[in-house]
Amino acid sequence: MSLVHLADACSHLQNASRARLGLTSIPCTTMLHTLLLCLQRSGYVSNVAIGGPQPPAPSALNPTFSPLHIDSAASAWTTTHEPMTDDAVATIREAQEEVDGEGKGLSTMRPSMFVGEGRSAREDDAGEGTRPAITQANVASRRLWVGLKYWNNEPVLRRMNLISKPTRRVWMGVPELMELTRGHQKGYIKGLRGVGESMYVTTDRGILEIRECVERKVGGMLLCRVNPY
Repeated sequence: MSLVHLADACSHLQNASRARLGLTSIPCTTMLHTLLLCLQRSGYVSNVAIGGPQPPAPSALNPTFSPLHIDSAASAWTTTHEPMTDDAVATIREAQEEVDGEGKGLSTMRPSMFVGEGRSAREDDAGEGTRPAITQANVASRRLWVGLKYWNNEPVLRRMNLISKPTRRVWMGVPELMELTRGHQKGYIKGLRGVGESMYVTTDRGILEIRECVERKVGGMLLCRVNPY
């Protein structure tokens, strides 16, 4: 596991939030992808998507296309894309008729179902941000695109600091992690004292928030600390 990429990602996400960016990207690695999904579950970021060098379409960041009516679906589509063709509207109607019996609405529809005039489904998949197959030719250009969150014009992810470093990795067991969750300092690591503050740990069960580690009774290496204040 390379902590150099993690250190760069922490600094980049912190600076991007302070700069009020809505969307940013970091290198695509398994560790960073797993950590970003943890941040999304904790509510620090809004979206996480794997893409290329160019920003993905909004439909790729939000794959659950959930409007339940044809008019609202067409309206939502035309806000970020060209006007829907008759074929696209017909596709929506057919898909809705197929899934309405199961009570799923349009939530199971992929953005690639909305094929614009003069383009094939394959071209629409590549152009509208759905994830293409990763090959040896494009794996080096993969990026993790992250949607940042704000509340009352303030960033939700304000500070993100690395704990373990490439030259000094910090491992703790369950008793030490429990002390940190109670706000006590262990060594030079300060406990969680701020409202909404989180700490993430890599374990043999994946990357978990420190409270999940205590709940599951697993220890590991401390990765980073995230604070909204």
